[in-house]
Amino acid sequence: MEETILAQDNRITTARYELSLLEKRIMYFLLRDVRNKFVVNKVGNTTLFDDLIIKTTSATLTKSLKERNTKKIKKALKSMRLRSFEWQNEYPEDHELHEWFEVGFINYGKWKRGGDIEFQVSKEILPFFVELTSRFTEYNSLIAMSLKSKWSQRFYEYCCQWRQAGGFNMSIEDLRAQLMLEDKYKFYNNLKKKVIEVAHKELKDLYNKGECDVYFEFSEVKNGRSVESLKFKIIAKTKGVEYLSDEDIDYYVRTQLHSIFDTKKKPKNKEFVGETMTALRLDLSKMKHCYKRLETTVKKMPKDEQSRYLRYIINEDYLE
Repeated sequence: MEETILAQDNRITTARYELSLLEKRIMYFLLRDVRNKFVVNKVGNTTLFDDLIIKTTSATLTKSLKERNTKKIKKALKSMRLRSFEWQNEYPEDHELHEWFEVGFINYGKWKRGGDIEFQVSKEILPFFVELTSRFTEYNSLIAMSLKSKWSQRFYEYCCQWRQAGGFNMSIEDLRAQLMLEDKYKFYNNLKKKVIEVAHKELKDLYNKGECDVYFEFSEVKNGRSVESLKFKIIAKTKGVEYLSDEDIDYYVRTQLHSIFDTKKKPKNKEFVGETMTALRLDLSKMKHCYKRLETTVKKMPKDEQSRYLRYIINEDYLE
């Protein structure tokens, strides 16, 4: 699948719905097609939508979705027709500006014997799939498609939505509502373990490998002994080191060095990393230089060669 920067209205990012991992990948596929038609190529009048028929082939779809089992894809398409997408604005029901909206993700799916596929997206949901307002979320389609948990998919979108702000707060009640988990994982610790930490681990692991552009850290806000809300901090590196905070640069360099030198299993390496970080913190320009070196090393050098190469670089350039 070609890399595409997708854009979706933040009403989708924060809407109330639940999709499986495969259904969500189908939505990304739909979103890319819709955006290419109405945003990139500017086909038609984007304020007067008709129902949109999207055509593709089984070979293209299975490759894009990373799923070769056509029965699973057909089942996911059927489920998406029945799934409810629900959104309402911030005004209460008795307010004149109150707005409420519910629709299925697709109207129908059709799979022909020769491998041709088509599905129809309702005109009611199309405006949510393009940049109709200045409030939208951008994310990388390759990353979104590669995620292995539906919770990672949603939290990746949250991270992208709040990337520029650097973080966001969300009540546990709102999080449950958006993910349709009011009746599941009723105890916070279960929600944390089964949903939040699953997303956190996958996004952070991919970020540290250089395969994801953003991830989150979170802390709990309590009322007495109960957790009422969460504070999310967004760590992103899409715009280059000059846009990152000193704290984020420090965190990236530290975690990468500990990972590359396997300090959990090799205590002597832990001392070496500690000495390196002390030296880098005395000179921010060296810290930024090391950050760039690490990014290049992780992306381009075989893993089994990274520690030997970086030890030489660190000794020559940072531990004089």
